[in-house]
Amino acid sequence: MENIDIIYLYEHVARELDVACAVKCIVEQHFGTRVEIVHFPSGLPRAFRMFRPRVVVLSHCYSARSFPTVLLEWRKSLFFNLAWEQLLSEATQTEKAPSDEFARKHVIHQAWSDSFASFLQNQGVPSKNIVVNGQPAYMLYKEPYRRYFKERQMLAKECSLNVNRRWIFFPENFWRAFYSDDEINLLVEQGANRDQAYAIKEFTRKTMREVMKWCVPIAKHRNVELIIRPRPATPLKDFRNAVQQIIAIIPERMHFIKEDSVREWIMASDVIISSYSTSLIEAAVAGKSTFMLEPYPIPEFLHVDWQNYITRVKTLDEFERFCLNSVSDNNQLANWAQTVLLAHGDPIWNLADFLAKLCGGEIQYPSFPSRNIVTRPGRLPLPRWASYEYRRLRYNKFRRTVVHKDFVRRENDNLDQEVIDRRTKMWEKILTEWDSVNWGKMKFNRPAKLILNKSAHGSA
Repeated sequence: MENIDIIYLYEHVARELDVACAVKCIVEQHFGTRVEIVHFPSGLPRAFRMFRPRVVVLSHCYSARSFPTVLLEWRKSLFFNLAWEQLLSEATQTEKAPSDEFARKHVIHQAWSDSFASFLQNQGVPSKNIVVNGQPAYMLYKEPYRRYFKERQMLAKECSLNVNRRWIFFPENFWRAFYSDDEINLLVEQGANRDQAYAIKEFTRKTMREVMKWCVPIAKHRNVELIIRPRPATPLKDFRNAVQQIIAIIPERMHFIKEDSVREWIMASDVIISSYSTSLIEAAVAGKSTFMLEPYPIPEFLHVDWQNYITRVKTLDEFERFCLNSVSDNNQLANWAQTVLLAHGDPIWNLADFLAKLCGGEIQYPSFPSRNIVTRPGRLPLPRWASYEYRRLRYNKFRRTVVHKDFVRRENDNLDQEVIDRRTKMWEKILTEWDSVNWGKMKFNRPAKLILNKSAHGSA
């Protein structure tokens, strides 16, 4: 087994992998620190067999239950939580909050903003375990990172779209409409309010039905290509079937496309629409015409501050006018994102810098969690430390050999290691070409050191 600096776990390709590849390239080129990118969960057996990491980067961390096999294998690593969901409403705050001693005391959490850092502190995370950095994915719309993504002409060729038509991109946010009772029960176990969970499901189903009806006349317009992108966790077939039940006949220029990343489609499109998806913030950062669809009032418990800064579309007439003719003024939302979520320079560079320092022992880090902390009571009448050792040894072969793949929920996420390596090489080429001349000229230039929560680490 090989000692390695960093294991970087990603869950969803579309949301996380581009940032992971860019961070890996910067860390390895500029800091001499080795990073291995691994998919959770399908890549874990190989990683368990091959590596013993100093640092494990997590996509999320609400409790020790978030990554039980990782803790059985790598409990004495340092854990860093990227926290990919931070723009939380009243309905999602409880289920996305650190909820046990492991998540609160033994993990360093990345915060995109001061407000999320305060949220973490209110949940019991000490300030020394919080890094205020910014939203790394929003930096992908800026130089040099945007050079990685396919341009409009290539997307048009690959997906049989007319490059001269008006592209309306719709990254849908109706995933709660597909929740089963079992999934809602799981959310309730994690702290969600049952009545709110069912209310969200009904609200999203009702909104989806109305908006899909709105889309029919738009897609039939001779000068439009309507590109609808299901969320990463929503199977493409399921979403298309659900739409077909609503509108019966799908227009020729209503396309359901899950290939490529949301960022390529945002940069290539003319108009971006959705319900309360945070993809709208990304579209504003990219300078695109952006509108939020609201045929029914959003429940107060789903309200998030950023929604105050975007144009809302409430009727079919408004929808047609905005999609076909209008250009929105996104200055308010873009300025909010810049001020709140990109306030500390380049968060991709910052993240690479911080992880390298963490590996090098330059950053104060939490103590390792004890076996008692990361182990739930078992069926056997054993103390928790003994239960931990029993599970660690008993299931050693299983977790190192059995590959867990969810081809329904993660249909585009189970990438072979060769594919990840190939994407990383593309990122390496782009950043290397840019690096020698341009880093110092960037508006979002790398700072001398990462901006940290000052109460935790002193002046930055």
